[in-house]
Amino acid sequence: MNPTRKTDESFYRLFSASHTVSEHLTKREDSELRDKYDHNAFCYSGQPTEDELRAALAYQKARGDAFLKLEGYEPLANAFGMECEETLTMVLPPETDIRSWKTNPDVSIKAPDFDQLEQHELKYYGPLYGEDFTVRNNRHLREKLTYLGAYLGGKLAGDCYIFASDGYVCMDSLLIDEAFRHQYIATTLVKHIAEKAQERGEILYLHADSEDTPKELYAKMGFQAVDKLYEYLCTDFSKLKI
Repeated sequence: MNPTRKTDESFYRLFSASHTVSEHLTKREDSELRDKYDHNAFCYSGQPTEDELRAALAYQKARGDAFLKLEGYEPLANAFGMECEETLTMVLPPETDIRSWKTNPDVSIKAPDFDQLEQHELKYYGPLYGEDFTVRNNRHLREKLTYLGAYLGGKLAGDCYIFASDGYVCMDSLLIDEAFRHQYIATTLVKHIAEKAQERGEILYLHADSEDTPKELYAKMGFQAVDKLYEYLCTDFSKLKI
C-alpha cells in the first residue's frame, strides 16, 4: 500500500467515523458536516454488487442525504451510471533540490487572519458551493488543521492547509487570489512548506486533479505521481443504473 494512504486515512479520522456496511463497502461519516461529499463517502474495495449499491442508496435516503459517493484506488468495472473524477497523489522526493524554485521575496508566510481567510474562501468557493456550506466547511476544517497564508503588501494573496502524520505532510486546498497570480505566490508558499518538511525529515505530498493544469506545475517542481483515487458521485438518484 502506498504510504500516503495511511496519512490520508489519519486525516479523515479527524472528521469522520468509519464502519463496514457490506463486503466491499465501508461508510465514512462526518456528523458535523454531513453534506460534504468526501467526508461522507462509501469507500470501496473490489467491485460492489448491485445489491450493495441499492443498500448504500437506501442508507443515504434514510439519513436524508441527497448524494451518493464511492471512493477507491482502482477503477470500477461497473460505475452504475455515476460520474467519475480522478485525483492524483503527487509526492516530492526528499532528495529534490528546491533551491531553484522561483519565489517572491516580498511574500511573508504566516497563520492567516480567520476573517480574511473566510472572505478569501467565500470569494472563490461561495459561488460554487454556496456561502453557507463554504463558511461551515472552512470553520470545520480550521478547528483541526494548520492553515498558512501568503501575504503580499499586507493582503492575503493565497492560502492552504497542511496535515502531518506518519512522516508525511499533506498540503491541500491551495488557493491564490486572482489579483496576485503570476507573482510566484504559490511557489513561495509551497517552498516554505517543503523547507519545513525537509528540515523535519518528512515527505511532502499533495492531491491534484488529473484533468486540471496545476499538476503540470507540480511536476515541473519535481512532484511525482505515485497514486490515483477514483471518485464516483451521484447527486440525482434517478440516473443510477441499478
